[in-house]
Order: sequence, then C-alpha cells, then structure tokens
Amino acid sequence: MSWNNKGLAHSGSRISALLLFIAAILIVSIAFILRPHQVEIKRTAQCGEASWYALNSQTANGEKMDPTKLTAAHLTLPMGTRVLVTNLSNGKSLTVRINDRGPYAQNRLIDLSKAAAAELGFIQSGVIQVRISVANEFKQYLSGHSCKKQQLTYARKQNILSE
Repeated sequence: MSWNNKGLAHSGSRISALLLFIAAILIVSIAFILRPHQVEIKRTAQCGEASWYALNSQTANGEKMDPTKLTAAHLTLPMGTRVLVTNLSNGKSLTVRINDRGPYAQNRLIDLSKAAAAELGFIQSGVIQVRISVANEFKQYLSGHSCKKQQLTYARKQNILSE
C-alpha cells in the first residue's frame, strides 16, 4: 500500500484541524476555570454603639493587646471571627478580627482597637453608631441589636440625596 503526496496532505490537514480544535477547547476551558468568580457571602448584621480601647494587657485569647492592629472585642462571636464594621455616620468600613471579650458597657456592641477607630474616624468622639456584619455561619452568636430601616449607611444616604 502506498501513499501519494495528496493523501498525506489531506490526512495531515485533518489531523491539524482536529488538534487546533482540541487546543481551542482546552484554552477556553482553562480560561473559564481560572477566571475570578464572584462569590457572594450571605451576611448577618447588628447595629449599635462601638467604642475603642487600648490596653497594655493580654486579650481574652492570650495575645498581647496591640493598638496598631485591626482587632476587636465582642461578647459572643468566636475568637478569630472576621467582622465587617461600618461607621454609620461617614460610611467608612473595615474588617477586624475578634481577639478579645467585651464590651462590658451597657448597650455597647463592639470595642475596637485604636487603629480600627482611627480608620473609621472616631478617635475624638470615642463612641459611634456602627453596623457589624458577619458571614451567616456565625449568626447564632448574634442576638439583639437589630438594624432598623432608618439606620441607613452614609453611602445610601448620599445616593438618596443625589437622586
């Protein structure tokens, strides 16, 4: 059995086309897998008063209190929980890590480190209204301090005023 140049060329172009098709499918598949996916985390929120503190002692989880870190004290959230804190008067937000217990002042929701208070813009006032939110998996640790509809964030107030 002998092959002529025409048969080899025809067979070679089929193989090339098939390889090109497979390569295109692989590239598209890899691009889809590697693209950043937007994952929406369901969150639970509380609203109330926040204050800040700067001690020179150990926190409830055994760490030395470091006023330069973005940390906080909460009465019920597990140690290490990441909490999104929003200043309701100026709209500034940041994420803190729970590493202490408190606050022990009546009606206080969360105590923040001095660094967190500075970033949220309330060092001078000492106490502000905030919304804290955590992933839904931690909602069993939050009770009371529900957010009322009239407790709009700064950003939402700005949007309403500009409409």
